[in-house]
Amino acid sequence: MGYQLVNISITKPRVLMLIPSKAKYETAEAVVNDAHPTMDYFALQQRLSADILDYASLEKEGGTPIVKLAYRAGKDTALAALGYSKFRDYDMIFSNGENVGIPLAVMLKRHRSRPGHVLIGHRISPAKKKPFFRALQAQMDDIFVYASTQHKYGLQELGLKASKLHLIPFHADHHFYRVLPRFKDAPPNMICSAGLEWRDYPTLIEAVKGLNVVVRLAAASPWSKHQNETEHRSLPPNVSARRYEYGDLRQLYADSKFVVVPLYENDFQAGITTILEGMAMGKAIITSSTSGQIDTIREGENGLYTPPGDISALRNAIQYLLANPHTADRMGAQGRRDIEQTLSLERWVERIAEVVESRHMERLMKATP
Repeated sequence: MGYQLVNISITKPRVLMLIPSKAKYETAEAVVNDAHPTMDYFALQQRLSADILDYASLEKEGGTPIVKLAYRAGKDTALAALGYSKFRDYDMIFSNGENVGIPLAVMLKRHRSRPGHVLIGHRISPAKKKPFFRALQAQMDDIFVYASTQHKYGLQELGLKASKLHLIPFHADHHFYRVLPRFKDAPPNMICSAGLEWRDYPTLIEAVKGLNVVVRLAAASPWSKHQNETEHRSLPPNVSARRYEYGDLRQLYADSKFVVVPLYENDFQAGITTILEGMAMGKAIITSSTSGQIDTIREGENGLYTPPGDISALRNAIQYLLANPHTADRMGAQGRRDIEQTLSLERWVERIAEVVESRHMERLMKATP
């Protein structure tokens, strides 16, 4: 019996990335000058030689009838429609969030021949998303999630195939966020926190009242829609809160003994950006043991957990690390190793790129007669 060899040209897929924000092209020079971390979508774009559509693209190209119609459902649906209008020019489409990926999948459903579609599922567990993930599984070739709780939910509740649901860790740019010396005039007993997403700052504020510690809160986030609970609140004299630019935030981490990330109960990786940035800076982490925040901190190795909303437990954990600086340093050093070994931006890019390219090859094989 003879075998016919099929020659498939190994070509990089033509990739379109849909980014539901305004891509920060203006940061390129700041990244080169070590004043801004590399944006993850630019790192992935470079690795895949991809094109990007973002909110700014809507302003330039959003005049088509389908995009205008999609605008009625919101900007993310309009971005999905803009990507859909170009789908014949690409082999693969990457949606940076289910808020774009779901409407794109709806539009792709009408076509038997379509590009591959991979997406980030930041939080796939809300009930309103359940019917979409169930009905559109065929139009979502690969879904990346960051929390084991989300992975479990996708398998058990949404019925997603294990072959297309990928649990991957989030990342930090460990070249920008790195171990740096403290400023000489930094308060000797200083700790910090950062971000807004699901942050339980009221619990942290209560926990540090009367302690011999300076607490600085970088209470801002470009992504979060949550209320800033440090505003219009009377803060104790040892606590301050304001917005920090990236360079100042990095120095804030460097000047701090350790980083505290207090969280309200949630089922996804809320707080992960601050946690990983702190780890990359070589700092021990104290965070809340929510249902979703269980995959990164290993109790006693690179940080400590406290129950969500438990003022006393958080106060005790802060006092413990203040009284045991060598333990905090050991945990911080381990956190930095974790980042370098498994949680870097480069590893995040490679994990996604490997799936995109292997899915493209699989589709080529199926299309070959």
